[in-house]
Amino acid sequence: MRLLRRTSFVSAAALLAVLGAPFGHAQTRRPMTLLDLMAMERLVDPQLSADGTRVMYQLNHADWKADRRVGHIWTKRVAGGAPVQLTFGENGETFPRWAPDGKTILFVRDSQIQLLPADGGEARPLTKHATGVSSPAWAPDGSAVYFLALDPKTNEEKEHDRLKDDLFSFEDNPKQRQLWKATVATGAEQKLTDGDLSVIDFRLSRDGRRVMLQRAPSTSPSEAYRGEVWMMDANGENARALTHNEISENEAQLSPDNSQVMFLAEANQQLESYYNQTIFLEPAAGGAPRLLVPDFPYEIEHAAWAPDGRSIFAVVNMGVHSEIFQIDLNGRPKQLTDGRHSIPPGGWTLVAAASRIVFQFDEPTRFGDVWTLPLSGGTPVRVTDVYDSLDRDFRLPRQERMTWKGADGVAIEGLLIYPLEYEAGKRYPLVVQLHGGPQTSDRFGFAVGSNGWNEYVQVLTAKGYAILRPNYRGSSGYGNAFLRDPIGGYFKNMHLDVIAGVDALVTQGIADPDRLAVMGWSAGGHLVNKLITFTDRFKAASAGAGAADWTPMYAQTDQRAPWRAAWFGGTPYQPNAPIDTYWNQSPLKYVANVKTPTLFIVGQDDQRVPMPQSVEMYRALKANGVPTKLYVAPREGHNWIELRHQLNKANVELEWFERYVTGRAYVAEKAPAE
Repeated sequence: MRLLRRTSFVSAAALLAVLGAPFGHAQTRRPMTLLDLMAMERLVDPQLSADGTRVMYQLNHADWKADRRVGHIWTKRVAGGAPVQLTFGENGETFPRWAPDGKTILFVRDSQIQLLPADGGEARPLTKHATGVSSPAWAPDGSAVYFLALDPKTNEEKEHDRLKDDLFSFEDNPKQRQLWKATVATGAEQKLTDGDLSVIDFRLSRDGRRVMLQRAPSTSPSEAYRGEVWMMDANGENARALTHNEISENEAQLSPDNSQVMFLAEANQQLESYYNQTIFLEPAAGGAPRLLVPDFPYEIEHAAWAPDGRSIFAVVNMGVHSEIFQIDLNGRPKQLTDGRHSIPPGGWTLVAAASRIVFQFDEPTRFGDVWTLPLSGGTPVRVTDVYDSLDRDFRLPRQERMTWKGADGVAIEGLLIYPLEYEAGKRYPLVVQLHGGPQTSDRFGFAVGSNGWNEYVQVLTAKGYAILRPNYRGSSGYGNAFLRDPIGGYFKNMHLDVIAGVDALVTQGIADPDRLAVMGWSAGGHLVNKLITFTDRFKAASAGAGAADWTPMYAQTDQRAPWRAAWFGGTPYQPNAPIDTYWNQSPLKYVANVKTPTLFIVGQDDQRVPMPQSVEMYRALKANGVPTKLYVAPREGHNWIELRHQLNKANVELEWFERYVTGRAYVAEKAPAE
């Protein structure tokens, strides 16, 4: 095992400060390029030590030789000082976790758990599991580590593979994911769950005596709603289901005194699905779940018990920003943070021993540095400075909250991002960017997208485009009536909300009505397909992983939860199926109306919105003589991994927009030499 070195990170900005920055450095900031965005490191998964003195995180960098991002583990003292890199493995490391005593950390490398002294040194393997491990968690006393792993192939299956006698029955006999425990002193592994259910998530009780689980019939996203909350002893005994319903539960955890279970679900008090995610409480001994905050106007994304069990801390989506709240057990919410920021997925943890929350703020000029906040309240304190150089070295666009009224008078909200050279009274080309989901919302932040490849607003604004990111009907964070608008007919108001937002910018004199473009991915791609069949106002469009025909889409996708059927009033297969609704809501029905030059972009292995959906739209436009291209990325699923694919996607979109919106030539950016 390679000895892991301690290394202090010195940024280019810090080096300039030491050597003496050139006069007028602040005036030499330049616009960002695609390669600048891709070179930017991504900080994820911040963790705080139990004594509250150190943070640990994974820092991912672009490895062009590997053609993907590779992450390593870093630590930094909360009180200050240079960050220290702890791991250097060629393939990277994930899942950094502090031992309860703070003397050891664990991480996953090459799909196995490694243990490392917290002050650096030589790592040792804890697991040598037959399959890859994920989601490691320390036992509260530090004696063991719990983790998830898929069941291995049987010897018979391996022999069939060797002989290529590999005919298989589709969706039958999936490999289940089980919970395991590894003893730290010996490395001995114990399987804690078994059978025809997969463990989707788990959390240990504070005293380490029990484990809360979410178990579903398989790992398939289409069966998540059939999962239930389970509780068992930490040794795997006395397992029992606590819920029996048709909704998907998340983040189930026991109260500190083990008397109540808290979980999150997209449901109402009657446990009907397709509502903003919120908090439910249920007696640990069993009983009916109750909604903690009835009629809460926002979405609760994550939650954790306070150490005394008298309240719950939560990350709350409030539309164009997300904040930390404290909610008492009578359902009274108290907002603890407020600002032009969002908290990214996986970007927060409550550390009871430290009486603090560690989290990330994604801000317009700072992409996800680590902050801490005392549970008693107060002012958040920033710990890391990974993104100090962004606003210092680059010219970054201004973001503002924008509101307008939909066609029916309902208030709509979104983000307006100004071109770098914005001058009041001058009109600019506009790119409308449509978020996925649709059950999410666009929020303040550096706005490079969840994978850092799909939106590149800094590059678009540097080329003179204004950007509108509307939180159209169907978005979360605006109450249940707003979220549930797609039910009973998917495209009821969302496309009208987008057009009304464009009209508002034209009326304000910001957007040029003759230079409009639209782009989106996943549900955003669905909406692009709808818009180009509804209006010819857009001069160019890019539909990424978008749906064309909802009936085959229902069978093709890997996610057929009840809410898909809710959009159209039932499944396509039931007696008296609502086939007319499926077809009437399908962009393909109206594809003869399209005049907008449109790109279609999809991953060849996309299971969420499979490639045939994009092929249908592309072939229809091509047959009708509308300028179009279809770009397919081999090996990619719904969220792309390979750096060159991400770069090329942005290049072809920028070339398309420049050609059809501004009439300018575009020179594609090239990947750096390995």
